[in-house]
Amino acid sequence: MSFEDLPETWATQPLTDPLLAADVVDLVVGHADRMEGCVGFLFLDDDLRLAQPCVLGEVPPDGDPWEMRDSLLSVFGSLPFAGVVFARGRDGTVLVTDSDRAWHEVVIDVCRRADLRLVGAFLATPSTVRPFPAPLTAVEHLAS
Repeated sequence: MSFEDLPETWATQPLTDPLLAADVVDLVVGHADRMEGCVGFLFLDDDLRLAQPCVLGEVPPDGDPWEMRDSLLSVFGSLPFAGVVFARGRDGTVLVTDSDRAWHEVVIDVCRRADLRLVGAFLATPSTVRPFPAPLTAVEHLAS
């Protein structure tokens, strides 16, 4: 799947379908952003449709996302949106790294504090867009 697969009516559809959300992430998080490192946020309206994309570029791979938490919370808490799709864009492996997980944790924390629904989280590399693994609580019946 890619942004080339988006249906003509994608802008009127909620981004609750992971395949559609991945294609929209592919559209919004460009190749250059992935190569330089970025974090992207697709802010969603009350019907969970894309209202406003935001991509923060040149995010260093070794940067500490927890240093951004308060700034993100200030922004997220002041916006009139109902949900967000998070994307971590970077070059390299298609596997989720510890740095990617740290960004995901920060976004989860910020969304909880800002009372903003985190609809999806994706890793965007030059070769693919893939979802972050589901939290263990989503599959706790499988955990030992």
